[in-house]
Parts: sequence; C-alpha cells; structure tokens
Amino acid sequence: MQFKRIEMQGFKSFADPVCIELNDGITCIVGPNGSGKSNISDALRWVLGEQSPKQLRGNKMDEVIFAGTTSRKPKGMAEVSLVVDNSSGMLPVDYNEVAVTRRMYRSGESEYLINGNNCRLKDVRELFMDTGIGVDGYSIIGQGKIQEIVSTKPENRREIFEEAAGIVSYKTRKQDAERKLVSASDNLERVRDIISEIEDRIGGLKEDSEKAQEYIRLRDRYKVLAVNIILHSIGNLERNVESGKTELEELTREYNELLEQKSALDRQVEECRIRDAELSRQYEECNRQLREKTEELNLITNRGQINSERLNNIETNLNRLQEIISDTTEKLDDLKKKRQSMEKDADELEQTEREYRRELQDAVVRLNERTKKTGILRERIEQNRESAMDMGNKNVSRQAEINTLKNYQKTLRDRMEQISSESEGREEQLQQNRARLEEMETAFTEKVEEQENLRRTVESHTEEIHRYEEKIAAASKRLEEILLQVNRRTARRNTIEEMENNYEGYNNAVRAVMQKNLRGVIGTVSELMSVPDGYELAIETALGGAMQNIVCEDDRSAKQAVEWLKSTRAGRATFLPIASIHSRPISPGAAEHMDGYLGIAAEMIDFEPAYRDIYGYLLGRVILADNMDCAVAISKRAPGGFRIVTLEGEVISSSGAITGGRYRNKSANLLERKKEIAALDREIESLHASQKKGKAFREECVHSRDAAREERKKLTQRLQELEVQLNVLKSEKDHAESLVKESDTATSRYSEELENIQDDLKRAEDMILRYKNQIDEAEKEILRMEDESEQLSADVERYSSDSEECQEQVVSYKVRLGEQEQKILAMNETIERIIDDITEQEDALNSAEEEYEEQNRQRLLLTTSGAESDEKETALKAEKKALEDREVQLTADMDRNRLDQERGIENQKSISRNVTDMQDRKYKLEIKNAKNETLLASQKDKLWDEFEMSYAEALELRSEDFAITSGNKEAREIRLRMAELGDVNISAIEEYRNVSRRYEFMTTQESDLTKAMDELQGIIRSMDRTIRERFKDNFERIETNFESTFRELFGGGHAELSLEDEQNPLDSGIDIIAQPPGKSLKNINLMSGGEKTMTAIALMFAVLKTKPTPFCILDEVEAALDEANIERFSDYLKNFHEIQFAIITHQKVTMEHADVLYGVTMPEQGISRMLSLKLEDARELDLD
Repeated sequence: MQFKRIEMQGFKSFADPVCIELNDGITCIVGPNGSGKSNISDALRWVLGEQSPKQLRGNKMDEVIFAGTTSRKPKGMAEVSLVVDNSSGMLPVDYNEVAVTRRMYRSGESEYLINGNNCRLKDVRELFMDTGIGVDGYSIIGQGKIQEIVSTKPENRREIFEEAAGIVSYKTRKQDAERKLVSASDNLERVRDIISEIEDRIGGLKEDSEKAQEYIRLRDRYKVLAVNIILHSIGNLERNVESGKTELEELTREYNELLEQKSALDRQVEECRIRDAELSRQYEECNRQLREKTEELNLITNRGQINSERLNNIETNLNRLQEIISDTTEKLDDLKKKRQSMEKDADELEQTEREYRRELQDAVVRLNERTKKTGILRERIEQNRESAMDMGNKNVSRQAEINTLKNYQKTLRDRMEQISSESEGREEQLQQNRARLEEMETAFTEKVEEQENLRRTVESHTEEIHRYEEKIAAASKRLEEILLQVNRRTARRNTIEEMENNYEGYNNAVRAVMQKNLRGVIGTVSELMSVPDGYELAIETALGGAMQNIVCEDDRSAKQAVEWLKSTRAGRATFLPIASIHSRPISPGAAEHMDGYLGIAAEMIDFEPAYRDIYGYLLGRVILADNMDCAVAISKRAPGGFRIVTLEGEVISSSGAITGGRYRNKSANLLERKKEIAALDREIESLHASQKKGKAFREECVHSRDAAREERKKLTQRLQELEVQLNVLKSEKDHAESLVKESDTATSRYSEELENIQDDLKRAEDMILRYKNQIDEAEKEILRMEDESEQLSADVERYSSDSEECQEQVVSYKVRLGEQEQKILAMNETIERIIDDITEQEDALNSAEEEYEEQNRQRLLLTTSGAESDEKETALKAEKKALEDREVQLTADMDRNRLDQERGIENQKSISRNVTDMQDRKYKLEIKNAKNETLLASQKDKLWDEFEMSYAEALELRSEDFAITSGNKEAREIRLRMAELGDVNISAIEEYRNVSRRYEFMTTQESDLTKAMDELQGIIRSMDRTIRERFKDNFERIETNFESTFRELFGGGHAELSLEDEQNPLDSGIDIIAQPPGKSLKNINLMSGGEKTMTAIALMFAVLKTKPTPFCILDEVEAALDEANIERFSDYLKNFHEIQFAIITHQKVTMEHADVLYGVTMPEQGISRMLSLKLEDARELDLD
C-alpha cells in the first residue's frame, strides 16, 4: 500500500484546489510561520476521521472551512481526498486504488466517501484499522504527539503500542461482546421477572378456562336443542304456506281468464277507435289532394303566359353578347404580340448581367489573394516582435541573476573579513570559558543531590496516592453494586405496584368495576385487609372466591354497579354493602383452650374499624388451627356453624367434611403484593443508607488523596524547577565545553571556510560571465529580427496598394451589375402587367361565351316547357274528378264504424265489474299467505339472531328422532345449569392458551439467553488470550527495537520499556527508562527537553520498525533538537525504505535529506499556495 496524493479545496487556508503528489522516499514541506504548513497535517488527520476540533487546532469543526479574506469570499464547503495505491491488497477492499473523501458544509452536514460512494465514519476507521494509519495511530506524529509520549501518564501511552500490536480491532470486538453480555444479562433478568409473573397467573387462568369450557359444552347442546325446536316450528309454517299457495294459484287462474276476456273487448274497442281515426285521416288526405290539384291547375295556366315574355327577353340578350365576344377577341391578340416582344428584350439583358457577374468574381479572387499574403507577412512581423520581446525579458532576468551573484560575492567577501576579525579574540574567550566551566560543574553536582532527595519524597507521596485510589476504586465499585441492587428492587416494586393498580389477578368484572371508579365503590376484600406472615394460605382458603368480592357503601351503590356491569356486558361480581352486611359472631367455647387453636380468622387480620361487619361476616365463623390433627380435635369440641382451617389450607366444615390436598390459586398473589412492596421499600431504604455511608467514605478518601496530590504537585513543581535549573546548568556547561573544544579546532575550520568562500567566489564569477555572453548573443538576434521585420513591412505596403486597386474594380463591377439588375427587374414587371391584362381579357371572353350558351339553353327549355304544360293540364282535370268520388265513399264508411264502437264499450263496462270482485278475493288470500311467510322468515331470522346460523346450516343439526316435548324440557334444564355456573369468562380459554404459550416461549428465551451469555463469555476469554499474546509478542519486539534505535540515535547508552503491572499487561501502564551515554539510568520524565524528544523519536522509530506503516507524516518533531541530533534524525530516516515520509519542518538539515521539496507560501493574505521541486533537480541548478 502506498499514498499517492492528497487533494484539498476550501480546507482552512487552502481556498483553491491543491494536489500534493506523494512520491517514494522523503517529502519535505517548508514555509514561513503562519503560511499554512501544518494545515496539511490537519487535513490528513481530518480525512481519516478526526472528530475533535481541538486536535485540529480549532474550537468548532466548521472552522476547517475557508473563512474568507478581505478580498475573497468564504467557501461553503471543505473537502479533502486521500488517494491510496492498494495494489498490494493491504486494505480490505477489491480496488487497486482507493480514494477516501470527507466533506464538511457550513450547514453542519458532513459526509464520507470511499471511491465516490457514500459511507460511514465507522467504515473509514475500519478500513485503516490495525495498519498504524488513523487518528489514533502512529502515522501522524506532531510535536503534540512527542510531548504526549514523554509527558503523559504511563497508562496513557498504550495507544501506539496497541495499534502497533494490531489488537485495536480485537479490543473493539471484545468491547462489543461485553456490551452484548451486559444487554443479555439485563434481558435475562427481565425474562425471569416475566416468568415469575406468569407462574402467579397461570393457575387461576386454568380454573377459569375449565369453567368456560363446561359452559361452552352446555351452550353447544342448548344450541342443538333450540335449533331443532325452531326447525319444528318452521316445518309447520312451511306446510301452511304451501297450501295457501295452491289456493292462490287456482284463484289467480280464474282471475287471469277474466282478464283475457276483458283484454279481448279492450282490443275490439281500440280497433274501432283506430279504424275511425284511419278513416278520418283518409278523408282529410283526400280533401287535401283535391285542393292541391285545383291550385296546380290554376298555376299551369298562369305559367304559360310568363314563358312567352321570357323568350322575347332572351333573344335580345343573345344579340348583345355576340358583339362583346367579337371585341374581346381582337384586344387579346394585340396583347399577346406585345408580350412576345418584351420577353425577347429581357433575355438580352440577362445575358449582359451574367457577363458582369463573371468579371466581378474574378476581381474578388484577386483581392482575396493579396489580402491573404498581407496577413501572412503581418503574422511574421508579430512573431519577430514577440521573440525579440521574449529575449529582452530573458536578458532582464539574466541581468537580475548577475546582480544577485554580485551581491552574493559581496556577502562572501564580508564573511572573509568577519572570519579574520573573529579569530583575533578566540584565545582570550577560551580562558574565560574554562573558568566558567569549573563553576558550572560544582553547581550542577549540588543541584543533582537536591533533585535525588526530592524524587524520593515524590515517590513516597505517589505510593500513598495509589493506596487512596485503590480505596476509592473499591468504594466506587461497592457503590455501583448498591446502585444496581437499588435499580433492580425499584423496578420490581414498580412492576408489583403497577399490577396492584391495574388489578391484575382479579376477574374481568371486578377489574372493570375497580378501574371505572364508580361512586360508592370502596375496594376489594383482599386489598382492604392486612394478613400476618404465615397466615396467607389459611385466610385465602377461608375466603375462597370472596377474596374478589367488592366492598361498597350501601345498597344503592351496589345496585348501580350491577346495572353498569349489565349495560357493558363486562361480567358478574359480588358486592358487599357496608350498610347492609351484619356479622353474627359465635363464641368458640371450649375449643378456644385446645392445643393448636390459633384464633378466630376475623380477629387474626388487620382492617379499618368501618369494615368490621364485612370481615366478621366473611371470617367471623372460621377458626384457624395449627395443623390437621389439631383441627380434627377442635372440630369435635367447637360449637356448630364453625369451619376450621389449618395453616396448610385444609378445611373441616361444620358438617364434618374434610377438604385438603395441593392447592394453587391466583388469589395468594393478591395477599402477597402489599407485603412484598413494603419489604422492597425497606430494602431500598437500607440500600440508600449504605449508599450514603459509602459515598461519605469515598469522599473522605478523595479528600485525603487530593491533599497528597497537592503536596506531590508542590514537590513536583520544585522538582521541575530543579530540572529546569539543571538543564540550564547543563546547557551552560555543555556550551562552555563546546566553546573550549571549538577553540582548538577554530583555525582549521576558518581555513577550510575561507577556501570554500574562494571557490564560491570563482563559481559566481564564472556564472556572471556566462550570463553576459548569453545577453550579447540575444541582443544580436534581436537586431537581426528587427531588420527582417523592416523588409516584411515594405512587402506589406506593396501588397496593400495592389489590394486597393482590386477593391476599386470590385466596387465598379458591383455598381454596373446593380444597374443591369434594375433594368431586368423593370422589364419583368412590365411583362407581368401584360400577362395580367391577357388573363383579364381571356376571363371576360370566357364569361361572355358562357353567358351566351346559358341564354341559348334557356330559350330551348322555355320552348319545350310550353308543350308539356298543355299535356299536364288535361291530366290534372281527370285526377280532380276521381278525388271527388273517393271523398263521398269515405263519409259512408266512417258512419258504420262509429256504430260498432259504441256496442263494444257497453260490453267492456260489464266485465270490468267481475274483475274487481275477483281482485278482492285474491288480495285477502295473498295477505294470509304473506303472514305465514313472515312467521316462517321470523323463525329463520331467529336462527341467525340467536345462533348466527343460516337455515341451511341449521338443517345440518336437525335430529330425525327429535320430540318437541322432551326437547323443550331438556332446553330448560340446560338453561338452569348454565345460570348456576355464574360469571363465566370465555376469553379465559384463549388467555390461558396464550399465557401457556408465552410461558413456554419465555422459558425458551431464558435458556437461549443463558446459552448466549456462556458463548459471549467464551468469546471474551478467547479475545483476552489473543490480545494478551499479540500485545506481549509485539511489546517485546518494540522493546528490542527501541534499545537498538536508542543506541544508534544517541551514539550509545541504554533504553528499555517496562510494564507497571506485568501480571495485568492488558491494562498496565508503560514506563520508559533511558540512559544516554555517560549518564545514569533514569525515567524519561527526569531527562532534559532535547533528550526527551530524542527518546520519543527513538520509540516512534522502534514502533515503525516493528510494524511499518505505508506512510508517516512528521510535523516539526525535530524542532527541539540541536543541529547534530537533527543530522542523526535525518540520516536515520533513510533506513525506512518502504515508508513514505512527509516532514513539515523549518530545519535546513532535514531539507537537505529530502527527495521532494514542497514550499507553502501565502502570496495573498490568508490564502496558501503550494510550490514543488525535486531536490535532484535543485542540485543540478546549484540552488543549494
């Protein structure tokens, strides 16, 4: 795996899109303070999922979005993409290249993408988990990370070791398993509570279910009997309906015959009426035709006179039209001749126009050729001008380089003078430094002794703090256990209280009444009393079903409650009005003094005085005995009317009957609820007291620990002050030593530097000479180009002159062509007018000829029409005579038909009276039959209303040998037995079945949860073993690598890592012990700042050796090192060939070891820019 590039836009100071290519080897990122270098490290941390704004050097996450400047608007989004080469398949995705992107919008929305697909933060973290890459890994190391390693507590150094050991994913899975285990434990406790509640209910539900099943059996038998009774009634009614239908059919037949006779008469009368109407119509038609023939005969006579006049007018028009046709023909011939002449002149003009157009095209071609040549020459001139300008600019740059080199030469000469001046006072400074060194060594020794004494005191306080912390931890654990017990008991109490409030365990009717809060209803018998411990079963047995009786104020309240139960069909319940119930106590007599006698049941329980008669009525004649033997003896001595009940629930009635055996009843739970709530309240109160005491003890320990911490803090501050003083003394001592040593080698170093300066002066002189030669050559080329441009300009002038002549010719041809086109246009317009005149004359000629033909045709028609009119007049006279005869005949027929119609109407009235009498008889019979059918339907509806059964379904229950008398008797008996069962809860059957299934399901759940918890505990143990083994193995490898890396970086010495608690490596802190060359072994907290940094770097290099990451970014980690240690640090980076390093630095030594150099600048205030350069290219350009 390898990082290919980082892409940013709108992130912090990188307002514009930026792409940073990450090559093999070392990439250095440099730039002045405030230019935005560290924003690159922040971008990488952010895209890998960092959620803390403080880790990104901000207060709020939206501060990563570019906020704008005085000249640039803010961005609405920040986006960073990391592109990774996954050819090796190290990342668990099937892509050779993986692009991870994070976006943040000003609206607060954020999104993550992998290869352009939306994903979760969890997916990004899991992608890089156990690779060392991530916000908690060791691939991003800054000054803060180094400080965290050297300054943090040992227990907080585990992150990088766990990441290197590859156990982060295992620990994550272990934590998931532990959360699931806690959840399973809670679920198991809830399941067991539910099972306990179900067990309390299931016994009583079973009894109710059996009672309901007996009720259903009786109900089904009653249904069969009732259905057969109804079917017997239906059979009788069906026979009556059938006979009524037969009688109605006979009457209907007679009625229909009368109707047929009446219909025949109606048809006869109607036929006469129709015939009369038809004869009247024929008479009217004949009369109309006679009038028409008369009028038509008169019209023909008048029309003959009119036709004669029209013939005279047509002859006059024919003569006039003949003259018009002759004149129009002559005009048309003259126009056609004129048109032919004009068309010949137009052809000659068009030929001349075509010749002008060819000459114009030739002139345009010549003009275009000269214009194109002129453009080419001008382009050549422009190219020469630009080349000359470019060379001039380069000369300016070369001159600037010459000036820079001259300034560099001046700097070198100044340095030579400075070296000569410094060497003169070196000896005197050497003596002063030796005296200063002796003083520093004496003071340093005194401070070291004081430091050791303080360190021992600090360690003593630390041990004391550890003891207090152990006590605090133990107290906190105990408080957590107490809190867990309080929560469990509180949950149990709330559950029981909720059952009490909801009247769970009572039958439906009692529950409905109590939840309704009816006026005058006080409570149930079981809830208004308190039973001493041990007497619950005896009291329960003595009361029996009366446990669920309801106590109310008076008879009126009881009556209203019963009416409400009836109206809502909620069931049945027993009510005990206080005003009506009176107890009748009887003295137990001699039985009172017998062994095993416990007392009268009513006197053994507690209740309000107002309920004395109620409980005296229920329990006043019940004696409680210790056991069965005592009860038998007491029954023989006790007066009549007493029942004896033992503590085990056996009963001896006043008649001597004994009842006993195993007894289960849901009522027992009713008596236990209040007691359990009170017991739980006492336990919770006791736990709260223990909790208060534990908190006080823990606060006392915390106070003592804090006091010890404060004292240790003061000592530590003094120790840190001593450390600072020691560091200052050591720095001064080291500085004096280095000055002494430096004086011995000063002469040789100055000589060497002087030689290097002279070499640099010679190289600068050579470069100045080379730049001057390049300037001279460029100036000669510029002169040549200027000469060439002058010659080209002359050619341009010549071609421009030719172009003007061609342009004049083109204009001339266009003018002549325009004139010719105008002539042709005028000629064509004249021809068009002539054509229009010809068309007009032809239309006039055609119109005259058509009118002539029409007048001639009219003349012929009028001549023919006269002869036809004479013939038609003769025919009309004959038709008029025939119509007059037909009119007389129709009048005679109409008189005969009216006489037949009057006779038919008289017969029709007679038969109508007979039909009315028959209708009355038929109606009465239909009423009788409808009544029988209604009774029959009512019996069938009764089947549905009472049993929701159709008649067809009822027939399936029909018994062939059913006797109506015995059936009615058996039905009455069954109704009485059903009434004796009292209140029946039909839903108890299904409820019992559901509760049983739920009980089986819950017990299965209990088994499954127990098994799941065992499996989870096994997984956690397996994870612990794997984590322990992997951590131990990698910790030893890191320790080995740390020892070797430390020696290489320090040039010797010794270093080691140790676990604070080797018996518990998974939670133990990690101590870092280091011994630089020539010093005693010490904890990292006691080392100087530079030594701490170098040691932390050695540890990070050891981790990278153990488990290399593909990529590592170092953000100014060497800032606290001197030049020699930076050199060692930079050289050591070359050992990691397989890791890409990106180093943000200010150190020149580090830059010299880089393969690629990126520069971050801020040319515009608040906006960062990137510049890149490969160092090998820089060296070729002598830019080092």
